[in-house]
Amino acid sequence: MANAAPTPRAVTLVLLPATVLMLAFAFFYVGAFHDPTPHHVPLAVLGPPSVAAQLNRLPGDPLDARPVSSRAEALSQIDDREVYGAYEPARNRLFVASAANRATAVALEQTFNLLAAAQHGPAVQVTDVKPLPPKDANGTAAFYAVVAWMFGGYIAATLIGLIGSPRSTSRRRAAARIGALAKFGVVAGILSVVMLRLSFGVFSGHVVTLCAIGALTIFASGAAAAGIQAAAGPAGTGLVILVFVILGNSASGGPFARPLLPGLWRTIGGVLPPGASVDLSRSALFFDGARIVGPILVLVVWAALGTLLALALGGRIMDPADTEAAAAAGAAV
Repeated sequence: MANAAPTPRAVTLVLLPATVLMLAFAFFYVGAFHDPTPHHVPLAVLGPPSVAAQLNRLPGDPLDARPVSSRAEALSQIDDREVYGAYEPARNRLFVASAANRATAVALEQTFNLLAAAQHGPAVQVTDVKPLPPKDANGTAAFYAVVAWMFGGYIAATLIGLIGSPRSTSRRRAAARIGALAKFGVVAGILSVVMLRLSFGVFSGHVVTLCAIGALTIFASGAAAAGIQAAAGPAGTGLVILVFVILGNSASGGPFARPLLPGLWRTIGGVLPPGASVDLSRSALFFDGARIVGPILVLVVWAALGTLLALALGGRIMDPADTEAAAAAGAAV
């Protein structure tokens, strides 16, 4: 089998999923990032409700303006991650939080400057109340760490699935697989965060918290991948790549926050593990843990569902040389 020449059917089975994943990658990433535009960006407005109502009538609906009664309330809403910024019309001042997402802070400033230009008024005065640290001036360190954690989880699940006899449905083996993924998540999460901290100076003051987030993300990715692979067999690996890597990363809100993304990405990003982990990391790093319950629940649910699927189905261990289909799936990884 090892020396057998590939048949045309086997080559087709390999190239077809590769083509599908390549096209999906191009579609979802270009679709998400080719034209970032504000869509209902939450914004606190200090002033009469009529000002907020006027901002909500801007063409294209870039803002979700919410009137507040004081500057303290507006800044508190930024701290609690309820809004991305605050506007004080009496002083023509815009408060932004680049730590929430630098691109969104820039988009808010551009929106108000375009409005000012249309009214022949002065440019808005911008105050960044949550600036990014010098070692992560673009705010992408957490996002790329999440990309690595997601990759670590699903590739670990895939490689463990190649060990042992083919097509095993042993629940004991599935439990051992999940246990190995949990241990791997802890070790890999700690190693990755410590490496990034020592190498690039990021995550200062939050190493322990980020290690925990990394471990949870890796395990959620790995357990969910194990469950999907148990349910779908060899095709499960391609499905994991499609949902977690291609769709999940592009919709995560990493480079561009979800209010800047088109409808599909804006809607689905927060319920997939990459988006939840990005939200959780940013909250821990820059917002004292504000609004962390939701992202934690998303990761826990994915981990639990994957674990239950793997245990219920026993965890299929794939042998790429078993059949041409299995060979194609192994090559597609």
